Amino acid sequence: MPDSRNCMTSEQDRGEARCNQVLDAAADCFRQRGFHGASMAEVARAAGMSVGHIYHYFANKEAIISAIVERDVAEILALLESLQSEDDLLQALVREAGNNLEEASCGYDDALQIEVLAEATRNPKVLAMVRDGDRLARERLAETITKGRAMRGLPPLADLEARTEIVIALFEGLSCRNIRNPGVPIEAIAKLLRSTLQHLLET
Repeated sequence: MPDSRNCMTSEQDRGEARCNQVLDAAADCFRQRGFHGASMAEVARAAGMSVGHIYHYFANKEAIISAIVERDVAEILALLESLQSEDDLLQALVREAGNNLEEASCGYDDALQIEVLAEATRNPKVLAMVRDGDRLARERLAETITKGRAMRGLPPLADLEARTEIVIALFEGLSCRNIRNPGVPIEAIAKLLRSTLQHLLET
């Protein structure tokens, strides 16, 4: 007799895979045609499923954007969590920031983020989602910086909130530069970003 728990887990895994399939397809459509320009029919075609099947997982495009934002935040939180066992947490933060900037140099995800932010300026519900996700990521980053400084024997930062904002602004701003200037010397900038972050986190 099959174990019902295994069946449930398998069904949940399939459902999660389907959701991610929809989110990946929707992200491509939103990048290419914008949030309002992309129809659910186009998202369905890109996902290789029917519109009705998509509505089984997401009530509307707003729900899809919410899930995209949640997934992005979850990835950031997972990255920060993966660094917690590092011997030198500050150095790990500096290393990963530079690595992620180099990996994001194609501007592919930046275009989607700009589309989400643009929709947030028009849609209060999307704005609330974006701000809530930003708050979670910002708080976790601040906690990680504080822990990393304590591991080094450094005192707490009186201007922790301001420094956390600068760290995020540096990364987000430099990533978006790839859209305006696709020829940006990403390796050289990543090197300078690392040295700038070292100063911000360690002094």
